[in-house]
Amino acid sequence: MTDPQLRRPAWRPFVHAGRVLILVAIALIIHLAATLHAPDESGPSPTVDIAVTKQLFETADRLAEGDVVLDAAGQTLGRVIQTSPAGDQAIGFSGPTNVLLGFSSDEKIVGMAILSSRDTREHVAAIEREGKFLDSLDGLTREEVLARTDFDAVSGATLTSLAMIEAVQRTLGGVQRSLKFPEPPRIEVVRKLYPDAESLAEDPHYPALLNVQDASGAQIGKLLRTSPAADNVVGYQGPTDMLIGLDNDDKVTGLALSHSYDNEPYVDYVRTDDYFLGLLNGQSLAELAKEHLESLQIEGVSGATMTSQAAAIGVYLAAAERIKAYQEAKNSREQASLIQFRQRDYITIAVVVIGVLLAFSPWRGKPWARIPFQILVLVYLGFANGDFVSQALLVGWAQNGVPWKSAFGLVLLVAAALALPTFTRTNVYCSHLCPHGAVQQWTKRRIKWQWKPSTKTLPWLKAIPSVLLAWVVLVAAARWSFSLVDIEPFDAYVWHIAGWGTIAVAVVGLIASLFTPMAYCRFGCPTGALLDYVRYNGKSEFWTRRDWVAVGLVALGAVALLF
Repeated sequence: MTDPQLRRPAWRPFVHAGRVLILVAIALIIHLAATLHAPDESGPSPTVDIAVTKQLFETADRLAEGDVVLDAAGQTLGRVIQTSPAGDQAIGFSGPTNVLLGFSSDEKIVGMAILSSRDTREHVAAIEREGKFLDSLDGLTREEVLARTDFDAVSGATLTSLAMIEAVQRTLGGVQRSLKFPEPPRIEVVRKLYPDAESLAEDPHYPALLNVQDASGAQIGKLLRTSPAADNVVGYQGPTDMLIGLDNDDKVTGLALSHSYDNEPYVDYVRTDDYFLGLLNGQSLAELAKEHLESLQIEGVSGATMTSQAAAIGVYLAAAERIKAYQEAKNSREQASLIQFRQRDYITIAVVVIGVLLAFSPWRGKPWARIPFQILVLVYLGFANGDFVSQALLVGWAQNGVPWKSAFGLVLLVAAALALPTFTRTNVYCSHLCPHGAVQQWTKRRIKWQWKPSTKTLPWLKAIPSVLLAWVVLVAAARWSFSLVDIEPFDAYVWHIAGWGTIAVAVVGLIASLFTPMAYCRFGCPTGALLDYVRYNGKSEFWTRRDWVAVGLVALGAVALLF
């Protein structure tokens, strides 16, 4: 008789790998659906609604050029900046949040407001209710915000609130605007340095740096404005905004006077003195930044000594500020590339490791080991952190990226949930690490009367998680505004931020589990169905009806993406 193993088709071992590829394809569709409509980080920021601005400046009437805030009389109240798109890499629980930050006229923060968010609705709402968090930066300067690390997060929305602070710091790492010279340089002035100049494009990370473009839109040079670095350097009567022409090596190619508060006769002397305007040609920004202002011997323009000296000092200050900002941005990128461990991460990692060890140990069925660990999972992962592997979380990460640098503990929990059943046959998350699963294990057979679904009813009940997964894919691929937290019970454990939908699912599921063991896990959990689908088992080498359903989800997502 022929050995059955020898008759096994060669393609069967690849069937299970195909299931993993199907999930990757669905995640890719969800990601494309989000990124194709997301703001470009190098592009312009979204338009700011004046109604939101009034949350920060009560008497605000309109926004002028450079997002300067004006009242009804045209008086300057301050300015606003938003963290999108520069801060969109800061992912909270499931996505980034665009924060509006207000600065007073003396460059101190007056408050934060939420413009929009791709994070979970309940988490964002909790932050908006927690007024103290949005006021937590009030009175701080840009430098103080960048230097601080001890920010208090909102309970129940820890990842979302910390991501908002990260977005603010990412944005402030390069952005500093001028209230004294909010208008852009005139193109006729720019042409003194670049005759073919037609337009200017502001650097999104450093507004004082301008890219000079010709009629075709090609970049032909760079300009560095001395404002706002030199806004407090007064000549005869006021400050002056100079333009520093730069080549590709950041060496000076010439100076031009843009705007000034000084007296016009003196300003015109500086504007037309070619010797003075070419005095620093060939020097690099790095060299200028190293100069000590106290020891400078500046040869001023005859008849406009104070104005020209103030303009020259502004050039040195602008160079020093640019080099400083460059170094801060470099340090920020290096810091962002490091995993940031918090106490929350260490404890979550410990819980995951203990859960995995327990799942593969002979103690997993022993009450003395199982029950204390379930209590730990319920209290810490459930009520304290709200750390669940949910569809809202997975979709958010597929859309916006995985926050493995800022939430490593949660990422490890999700990685364990997905990887272990795929390679080890054991669904560790559902059996050991899910707080809602732990509660259902406690309610199992606590009452005598139990309900067993009939053979006709059972297939319909088992189909519910697949239907919910199809809904998740459709919502994510079609970019509908439906909140996915409402189809699962997990946010109910963070009760003070939970909506009525998720609370209802939690309560109904637990009541049902009293009459049918693990009722929600078996007949209602799309995340459990997803993990069970990738679990390797004795039938994994056979193509089944579930696989056709999964292929249908890929097709459904692709169609939704196109429309």
